[in-house]
Amino acid sequence: MMDHDMKALEESLLTSRDEFISKHNREVDQAIEQFGKRNVKQTKIENPAAKESTPTRKRAPTESHKIGHLVRLGVRKKRLALDEIFEFKSSKISKLEARLDAEKAARNSGYPIIGYVHSIEKF
Repeated sequence: MMDHDMKALEESLLTSRDEFISKHNREVDQAIEQFGKRNVKQTKIENPAAKESTPTRKRAPTESHKIGHLVRLGVRKKRLALDEIFEFKSSKISKLEARLDAEKAARNSGYPIIGYVHSIEKF
């Protein structure tokens, strides 16, 4: 049962990652069409799924948090934009400190508007 759940989670994460990359690359292309190449910094992301054609050995994560919180925030880049979920793993024990760290990380990642806290989970 656990093995099936982990595989389903892994598949959904890979699908989500691929959708994010394709959406991001489409937005970069639209910005280039709208503003021209000189005014847009090209930050296309290469799809790692294309590179994964050869099987590789799974490695243990180099840095894994034994304690802390997983914070999910609803964030926006503009006032009238749709909310996006921003996930942040914090090593803080306190929920408040973890939330503040997540908000700081979201702002540093280019999301100036924090709409709401979606969830805070211990791990």
